[in-house]
Amino acid sequence: MAVGHYNPRDKDKMQQWAHNLMHGDFVVLDTETTGLGPTDEVVQIGIIDSKGRTVLNTMVRPTRPVPSVVTRIHGLTNEKLAEASPFSDLYVSLSSILAGVTVIAYNMDFDWRMLVQSAGLYGLPAFRTGDRQCAMKAYAQGHGMFDLKRRTYAYHKLGEACRHQKIPVVQAHDALSDARMTLALVRKMAEFHSA
Repeated sequence: MAVGHYNPRDKDKMQQWAHNLMHGDFVVLDTETTGLGPTDEVVQIGIIDSKGRTVLNTMVRPTRPVPSVVTRIHGLTNEKLAEASPFSDLYVSLSSILAGVTVIAYNMDFDWRMLVQSAGLYGLPAFRTGDRQCAMKAYAQGHGMFDLKRRTYAYHKLGEACRHQKIPVVQAHDALSDARMTLALVRKMAEFHSA
């Protein structure tokens, strides 16, 4: 049974957020990791600019092996990652890319935590950015399904949100591809119309 938006004014706010964002400069970030926990780390970083141009697309050699259950999700094997640079070697260029710029991610809390954890493994400070904004939370606000248990809008996986918006899901769980899908979703959110 179809239901309307929980609060149409929130949908309008999300649309305005996305519309304003599309008229400025920002980067879209996505990471793939060794897992979800407090000691996991980044194994791939994809960053594109607001026009969709690739800024960074790299694998990252972790400090310990990737569990096979995680490899089955993103396809990054320990053999592939052995050829990559460690996070510490990428830190300066990554700091330069992120310095002072607005950063968008689909589930920013997770991606940012993983970057901070990875930097921390080498005793490196957290990155200095402009605003960090979450496309997942914005999409949830725009989509309008309310999660009564959590008392907030229901979150959706990136692929699910893209399919709902008729955005092709291509190479899911590849950092660069996920960044591109996130940008496409933000563009679509800028076009949402009030119910």
